[in-house]
Amino acid sequence: MRNLLNPKWLFVINTLPLVVLFFIFIGQFNIIKTLLEESSIQLWKSFGIWLGVLGSLNFAYTVYLSLKKKNVSLWFGLVAPLCYIPFIYLYSYHFDKFIPFSIPQWMVSDNIFLYVGTFLMPTLAYSLFVLVSHFTAENKEHKAWVNFLIAICIPITGYLFAQIILPLWQPIDQEFSVHAMVVLVITATLVFLFFLIRGVFILATKKAEAWQKYQLAWKIPIAIILPLIGLGVNNGHLFTDFGSSESGIFGEFYNAWFYILAIVNGIMVCLPNLENKTYRLLVFIGRSITFAYTFYFFLVFLPFLPLSVIAIIAIGTGFLMLTPLVLFVIHINELSKDFDHLKKLFSKKLLIGISILCFLVIPSFITATYLKDKSVLNETLSYLYNPDYSKQYEIDKVSLQKTLDVIKGHKDGRGGIFGNGSPYLSSYFNWLVMDNLTLSDSKINTIEKIFFDKTSFELRPENIQNNNVQISNISTSSTYDKTQNAWKSWVNLEITNKNENAWFSEYATTIDLPEGCWISDYYLYVGDVKEPGILAEKKSATWIFSQIRNGNRDPGILYYLTGNKVAFRVFPFAKNEVRKTGIEFLHKEPLRLNIDDNIVELGNIEETIYENIETENIVYVSSQNKQKLSTVKRKPYFHFLVDASKNSNSTEFIQRIEQAIEANKPLSENAKISFVNSYVTSLTIDNDWKGDYKNQTFEGGFYLDRAIRKTLFNAYQDKSKAYPVIVVVTDSLQNAVLDKDFADLKFTFPESNLFFNLDQNGNLREHSLVGNPVKELPEVRRECIFCETVLEYKSSDNSVTYLPNNNEPSVILMRDEFEVNEIEIKEKEWRSALMMQAQWNSQILHPENSDREWLNLVKLSFISKVMTPVTSYLVVENEAQKEMLKKKQEQVLSGNKSLDLGEDTQRMSEPSMILLVILLGLILWFREKRNDNGYNKIT
Repeated sequence: MRNLLNPKWLFVINTLPLVVLFFIFIGQFNIIKTLLEESSIQLWKSFGIWLGVLGSLNFAYTVYLSLKKKNVSLWFGLVAPLCYIPFIYLYSYHFDKFIPFSIPQWMVSDNIFLYVGTFLMPTLAYSLFVLVSHFTAENKEHKAWVNFLIAICIPITGYLFAQIILPLWQPIDQEFSVHAMVVLVITATLVFLFFLIRGVFILATKKAEAWQKYQLAWKIPIAIILPLIGLGVNNGHLFTDFGSSESGIFGEFYNAWFYILAIVNGIMVCLPNLENKTYRLLVFIGRSITFAYTFYFFLVFLPFLPLSVIAIIAIGTGFLMLTPLVLFVIHINELSKDFDHLKKLFSKKLLIGISILCFLVIPSFITATYLKDKSVLNETLSYLYNPDYSKQYEIDKVSLQKTLDVIKGHKDGRGGIFGNGSPYLSSYFNWLVMDNLTLSDSKINTIEKIFFDKTSFELRPENIQNNNVQISNISTSSTYDKTQNAWKSWVNLEITNKNENAWFSEYATTIDLPEGCWISDYYLYVGDVKEPGILAEKKSATWIFSQIRNGNRDPGILYYLTGNKVAFRVFPFAKNEVRKTGIEFLHKEPLRLNIDDNIVELGNIEETIYENIETENIVYVSSQNKQKLSTVKRKPYFHFLVDASKNSNSTEFIQRIEQAIEANKPLSENAKISFVNSYVTSLTIDNDWKGDYKNQTFEGGFYLDRAIRKTLFNAYQDKSKAYPVIVVVTDSLQNAVLDKDFADLKFTFPESNLFFNLDQNGNLREHSLVGNPVKELPEVRRECIFCETVLEYKSSDNSVTYLPNNNEPSVILMRDEFEVNEIEIKEKEWRSALMMQAQWNSQILHPENSDREWLNLVKLSFISKVMTPVTSYLVVENEAQKEMLKKKQEQVLSGNKSLDLGEDTQRMSEPSMILLVILLGLILWFREKRNDNGYNKIT
């Protein structure tokens, strides 16, 4: 322990944690400062200055000692607690002023209570070690039992005080009583920990033969038995009143490795210190490796040390909280003995290098495991959301299931009083594997359904109270911009809540934008203030909207759903409230918009200049010019998508397919078939397709979404005079993985929006590719079911593209993959919007490029101020919400685009000094309750 007096330890124990804590609180303050009263702001500044002064003085002291080559003095051990304990206590006492209850909880950093205890407790623990070292001289004989006796007397005295004196105590001032009780408990805790550590230190350094002979009698309980009991209690295997089968009190330590390492670590600590050179080096290596385990639990329980005395008084097993501290002292002492012995045989630098490398073995193993999980998760997300349709995938399902279990553990709200996950390890996992993001419940369900044919979460639709919230007035204004031959049109809305109840209501609708039309601005009145919309990354904006909406504040949002469908939401509406909002549309041609069954006409034919726009990457074909194109009829062919998922093996599928082919012989020429489970296996129908079906591995879920997208992609790439008629063969389309429609790929199926489900009777049941594909469409009698025509467009390079035969403009990609330079993008320019739309269509066809293109699309949208499928227009009501939006946006843009910010606003509670105040408050409440009951009995 005396090696800890080297001043360089202060850089790690004090300076680094204080710097981290300082920046954490600066970040938190910058988010919520506009919502704080002046008194709270002054409190933040005062404590910031206090923390800055303490950190600066400690840093200067450390530098001074290092330059003078002196050890840390006794004075540091005495002064540090006097400086840091008041800081922690006053911070806890004034916490309701630091973070007032008026601040929305989603704006507050997770585990804010834990930060002060986590980052300042190492300094307090170090000061105790310094005091123990200085008051335990090597040249004097010390009795360990005296120190243990004093330490034991403190909780006994506390128990007697709580049972006898506290009920009789009648303080004059209630606030004084709380302060006095806190000071008393802090003093008792410091004295208790001092004598406990000192007793263990004396015991560990005893050189008498008797102590050496019977050292296993106290080492085995401390190093092996108590850690195992502690794990058992925490995990609910022992004394189940204190543990939980779902999540332990202090975290999740269920993994078998926690128990294995507890035993191995205890054995290494208990091994005798023999003189043999090789043996002693191996023991030193082993102890250095397992010291990472000891150090981890020391850090985990460090914030709980101030509660140790109370825990011992209140709970018989509370002394287990002290086991990591005691084991840490013993382990450090054993390593010091090994080092002192081996430095006579090896160089100090070699021993230090060995110890550091060995200490990193367990963290390196954990890191390697997490990186494996990250690789599997990223490959899975890539397969789902950024697939390369030409690539074959093989996902490690065992590792994927383990990773999903960990992620679900963090999301599960059924943990102990201190939340879920393994302390620090979970944070490390979230940072390394998840980019500090998560997977939404719906995405976890999708992954599990695809690979394991099961789901973990019951998803509930969002409860939107929008009945009788209607548009009561619409006004429009359109201006034709001759510099770009495009219209800018404002649609101003007044929306009225006609509900009779007092609940807050919401306005929510969907706007279908025509081809070549985009949203370029938005506003919402918040009270009497016209707030302009903020163009933000879509995922961040929708998360912020959800949090603000849950707090019944004033958000409004616009964002793309699929294809050209845009969601429009405003919240909240009080009874009979009228709110004003407006949207600006950027469009090339006059158009008719349907906004919640209200037809709005924007622009006029007289001023419009109709023109085709053709570049090397994109072509825009106007509605008038489409009328001049040739009409052609392409040849349809069947493409069967057969369910090959778990429990779907059915010979009836073969009979159905044969029946469909027999009834539609022209479509059987060049027909194709794909067997669909977690993956898609495609081939042309030949004489052996039945055998291929029977040889399939029937496992996983029915990933129909992938099968349809791959079919549409391949057909678009083919660019031939034939097109697929998609026929799904399954007993239950409801169980297929088909969560979204295919409106984004509408340009790949110009003939028809239909696909078909082949039912048990051999009938082709119609479904829509562009809206709720799972729902069967009403039966419609058709003269010719596969007779749709398309328009043939020949570009300047003689390539042919087939367009829908309608009166709407169309956008054509000349090249599937291309880049857009930000220099080409101009603010609110129609051509810029067209280029961004083309780039979006490009990454729809080639999602393997979307990780790279996503950031560029967001950037281009910001430059142009035109909303795209990766951005959103959002109105918030104050600066704090804007700061939080900025923070979340930075977080999303720096992470994996397929991950999520989460769905709920619940925060995991963590222990801290604030719990001390809570426990004392409960004690005082209990005392008053007893007094009241006594008074009632007398009267």
